[in-house]
Amino acid sequence: MTRTGTLLLLTLAMACPASAHTVVIEGGKVHLRGELVNGGCAVAPDSQNMRIDMGQYRTNSFSGVGSFSTVNVPFTVRLLDCSVDVSRTVGIQFQGATPAEDPQVFLATSRPGETPVSSGVGLALFDEQQRQIIPNATAVSWLPIDTRELAFHFSARYRAISEHLEPGKIQSDVWFTLIYP
Repeated sequence: MTRTGTLLLLTLAMACPASAHTVVIEGGKVHLRGELVNGGCAVAPDSQNMRIDMGQYRTNSFSGVGSFSTVNVPFTVRLLDCSVDVSRTVGIQFQGATPAEDPQVFLATSRPGETPVSSGVGLALFDEQQRQIIPNATAVSWLPIDTRELAFHFSARYRAISEHLEPGKIQSDVWFTLIYP
């Protein structure tokens, strides 16, 4: 019995220090989000919440009100898991704020994070055929749902909407909606 008691004490002595020094600290939380849709396609993860770097432009590179920047910045909206169960075609429509000076472009403000100030330029979007997309108008870009993956190709350019251009960082927020006729 002494031998069994000694073994039991030895086992307990070895196990207790290990559990006595274990410290558990809450490290944080992970929030996972998704969305169920009943559409013909799902928006690819890399096409949700896109950030597009428009680059730098000199204020004197615009020749006056209505002139466009010379650089066309391409971007793509990808769709996945497309099916004709809902529709045989899909369109895309763009929404966002427009400046009072030119409702044919999206608002581009300077001083992000502070009180927004008109930059003197607006953001113009173009479809694959280089037709300008009018903000908050009906969809003009349509694709047939004939494959599981689709891609809408667009480009963006700045357009002068004022004689005075405000140097600084510029930002535009534009949303898109998929349309199934």
